Amino acid sequence: MTTRRVHTFCRICEPGCGLVADVRDDQVISLQPDKDHPIHQGFACHKGVHFLQVHDDPNRLDRPLKRTNPRHEEVGDFVPIDWDDAVREIADKLGDIRRRYGRNALAVYQGNPSAFNGTYYANAAALARGFDTRIRFSAGTQDTSAKYAASEAIYGASMAHPIPDLLHTDYFLCLGSNPLVSHMTLMHISNPMAKIKAVKQRGGTVLFVNPRRIESSGPDTGDVLLIKPDSDFYFLAAILHEIVFRIGYDRTAVEKHARNIDGLLDFLRGYPVERVTAATGIEADVIRKVAEDFCTAPTASIYMATGVNQGRQGTLAYWMLNMISLFTGNLGRRGGNIYSRGMTDVVQNSKRKRENPFFHNSVGEVRTVSGDLPAAMLSEYIETRDDPIRALIVISGNPLLSVGGEERLRRALKDLELIVTIDLYRTVTGEMADYLLPATDWLEHEDLNFLNTMGVAMEPYVQYTPAVVPPRGDRRDDWWILSRIQQEMGVETLLDSPDPDPLANADAAMRDSGLSIERLKEMPCQTAVLPEADPSHVFTIAVQHDDGLIDCCPAVFRRAYRTAEDILEELSTESADQLKLITRRTLYMVNSWLHNLPVLKQGVHQNNPLWMNPADAERRGLVAGDDVTVHNRYGSVDAVLAYDDALKPGVVAMTHGWGQSSARSLEVARRQPGANVNRLSPIGKDGYDVLSNQSHLTGINVDVTRRGHIGPR
Repeated sequence: MTTRRVHTFCRICEPGCGLVADVRDDQVISLQPDKDHPIHQGFACHKGVHFLQVHDDPNRLDRPLKRTNPRHEEVGDFVPIDWDDAVREIADKLGDIRRRYGRNALAVYQGNPSAFNGTYYANAAALARGFDTRIRFSAGTQDTSAKYAASEAIYGASMAHPIPDLLHTDYFLCLGSNPLVSHMTLMHISNPMAKIKAVKQRGGTVLFVNPRRIESSGPDTGDVLLIKPDSDFYFLAAILHEIVFRIGYDRTAVEKHARNIDGLLDFLRGYPVERVTAATGIEADVIRKVAEDFCTAPTASIYMATGVNQGRQGTLAYWMLNMISLFTGNLGRRGGNIYSRGMTDVVQNSKRKRENPFFHNSVGEVRTVSGDLPAAMLSEYIETRDDPIRALIVISGNPLLSVGGEERLRRALKDLELIVTIDLYRTVTGEMADYLLPATDWLEHEDLNFLNTMGVAMEPYVQYTPAVVPPRGDRRDDWWILSRIQQEMGVETLLDSPDPDPLANADAAMRDSGLSIERLKEMPCQTAVLPEADPSHVFTIAVQHDDGLIDCCPAVFRRAYRTAEDILEELSTESADQLKLITRRTLYMVNSWLHNLPVLKQGVHQNNPLWMNPADAERRGLVAGDDVTVHNRYGSVDAVLAYDDALKPGVVAMTHGWGQSSARSLEVARRQPGANVNRLSPIGKDGYDVLSNQSHLTGINVDVTRRGHIGPR
């Protein structure tokens, strides 16, 4: 029996690492890093290699299922149903609901995996239009929307994201990211730790800013500056204050590319170094030294990620970050922060439509970011008497674990007349669904690394992969499932074509680079390496304001000025004994994915412990292994205490995405469900940043007590 080898790539996170699959008799027998890949050259992490445990998991959904018991019984009873009957019934129910309640009675929630699915992502806009609803949510408001909103205001386009030029930089300042574990986000780069180590090897400096001495730090990379959670904005504002009022900058050079400089300076006057030390937990001289080192380095780059985004002021922090790069002359400079065009320009498609993005709907004044409403308000949209949601389609998502306030959202979901989930598994959200529709995994459909070829790739390339093996059972691609539902609703879809091509849009986008899918198929590893980023493209392509200038002080940010002052006062005066909960990323989890993989259930990571500095534990009379309750005014969770002396004193940590106890069909995950830490997150209007719809999921005040001894909240 012959074995064939297929060049493909991982779709778990941004790098999209090259893999080779060995296939025998339409079965994948191994997944290995692709040593021949022109960019990744044999680098891939264990998560991609172990994806075979997902592909082969006997707990996977293989056929459509229909619920037979009432939804108030939270665990569903399901029976098989064929595709034609399933999509017809769903379309009929949607039509009836919309006739009775209106177009916005249907909501769509898009999960994180769909961003790495080229056949879905290339058609996402058309699929969204086909459902004709403005009520859209996504996991983006749990991880990245702060950056989208900030870039829309600063550059005029939500997809304008100047990335650190790690290949050439002399100084790298990295906030709220742990690249060894998470491989960076909204930045696509192969083997990021090797690139960070190379900065040090060529005599440069790397400084991580984090509430924990992260795994990425060390003698071969750089130090960690321990910061109080949720205070990064003030740290960055103080650095910029030092630059513009003490160290100095070239105003003429800034004015060449930007406007509203004086508005920014007026704002910054309120954040001198001395005023932010109590809030950040960092001494004034240390902040001054960071500012000086950044300015005196031959080139300097700066980056922030999820650990900052998920705080209360991620949008303002990203504003400060971009201004630091601009005012030090490092924006649009080799070794600084640059825009990587990739295979085509995408910023035009994300251009700001109006200066004031806010409008009123059934829950009050809101905005959308990249089309998405704040997921922290999903419960309110269901509960409102004025234009309520009555039907929900969930695509590759698990909002019960991803969105804050699980208990309230669970109650709200019971009120819906229809829930449809499209997923690999029957998740805790799926247990509440009326229809479970089985999706293909990324070994079962052709694809293109569509998202990470445009705008944020440090080493731009484009790769095609065929379906490595045929789909098992009745699994179908996400785009096909949604198109079939829409067909039954009378909407024109790709499936109306005699030869539907879900990658047609991606194929068209490649024409600017002289490429096509057919050409890629003929190339080694089906991969074309694209030209290196031109640093000047930040100014000539990324900026989409009509006057071609960066806005240093967007008017929309004024909505947050008062809040910034209030939070500064709160952080500066709160008790030294106040514990702050952060999200800890690990090598054993990706959001709510991979819960059912036995290989990732190792040691203390079999569950979701509460990590605490031993000094904090001792002050509370606690020891490692204690059963504890973590609680605040939003909720409580039980966990086992584990020591982590890498945490800044006063900081505790748990991992996002656990809590699969009611996922009846997930045998491994259900045995070791862990606690859903988002039960402790603020919800409703208190649960997100109004500028960006970004959920507040880190830097949350909590108390910790031995289980059974909860004091007053």
